[in-house]
Order: sequence, then C-alpha cells, then structure tokens
Amino acid sequence: MLLSLFAWGLVHGVGPDHCLAIGALAARGGPREAVGLSLRFGAGHALVLAVCALGASALGVVIPARWEAALELVGGVALIALGAWTVGAARDVDTDAHAFQGRRPGEHRHGGHRHGPGPVADVGGLAAIAGAVFGLSGVRGLVLLLPVALQGRVALTALAVVLFGAGVMASMLAVGSLAQLVASRARRVEQALHLGVGVLSVVVGSYWVVDHLGS
Repeated sequence: MLLSLFAWGLVHGVGPDHCLAIGALAARGGPREAVGLSLRFGAGHALVLAVCALGASALGVVIPARWEAALELVGGVALIALGAWTVGAARDVDTDAHAFQGRRPGEHRHGGHRHGPGPVADVGGLAAIAGAVFGLSGVRGLVLLLPVALQGRVALTALAVVLFGAGVMASMLAVGSLAQLVASRARRVEQALHLGVGVLSVVVGSYWVVDHLGS
C-alpha cells in the first residue's frame, strides 16, 4: 500500500509540465548541474506537497476541485514564464556552453573571464521556487491518494507522503539527467533545442491556462 504511493510519485514526477520545466532548467549545464537543479526542483515540489497534504489531512480539510483548477492555472502561467525565460536565454547558449567547458567547480565565465559560483547558484533558487509553484496544484490529488486506512495514523500518513515525495524526486532527477544528456549530445543544435523547449513550454502552458479556465 505504502509502496504504491512511491510508484504514484514516480508517475507524478513525469507529468508533461514537470518534464518541460525541468528540461528547460537542467539542459543548460553539465551532468552535475543537471543533478543539482533537478534535485532542487524536486525538493521544492515535494516539500510543498508534503506540508500542504499533511496539513490538510491532519485538519480534515477538503480541498475543492475549483481550487485545484485555479492552481493548475498558476502552474500554466509559471510554465509560460519559464518557457519565455528559456527562449530569451537561448541566444546565450553558445557562450554558456564554452563557459562550462574546462571551468573549475564553483565558477563560470563571462567574456573569457572566470566569475562566481556557476549555473547551479544562478538558477538553483529559481528551480526550487518553480518546483514549489508546480507542487501546489498536486496537493489535492495527493490527499485523495492517501488511503482511508491511514486516516488518523499520523506516522504512517507522514511516511506515505515521504514515499510519494521520494518517488517524485527520483523521477524528476531522471528527467533532468536525461534532458542534460540529450543536450550534451547535440551541442551543435543546442540553441535550437532550448528555443524548442522554451516555445513548447509557452504553448503547453497557454493550453493549460485555457483548458482550466473553462473548468
């Protein structure tokens, strides 16, 4: 029963909106950056799901379907914003790719000079915030997934939520690593890939908004 929640977490983590968001963030750097950004996105996502779902379960709060639809709209808007950011940053991909090559841990380059802590520090906070925002719309679904047998059993409910979150983080880590691998194997067309992911994020986010406006 509890392990089924881990499996549901794996499935939840590979939703199309999540994959696009993580791909937009993780494809820009190397394998280490992809892991860091994916974990930050997954941690922000899982933390919001855990806190809100446990709170709702403990207080016996029933989350209305219209709230979930409204939060899906928020997720759609966030995906549009992330896609627009990716498109805007795509023109700097060639410069970034050169900066990542041969740099020491904790630094990157601008104009041939080494600076700062690198891409994880640059967008790590963004990844965590984005993961948290995307997590809001999944709270109601997680509460509904929690078995009736767990109601009133705080420790088991908490364990179930943790297992779900672990599944989410595992699948998001896999998605981020795959996105980075694809990008690293296609450096010559990386700018086009970033533009494609960005545009697709805007399109899917717009559909998400329009679809949930009518629900």
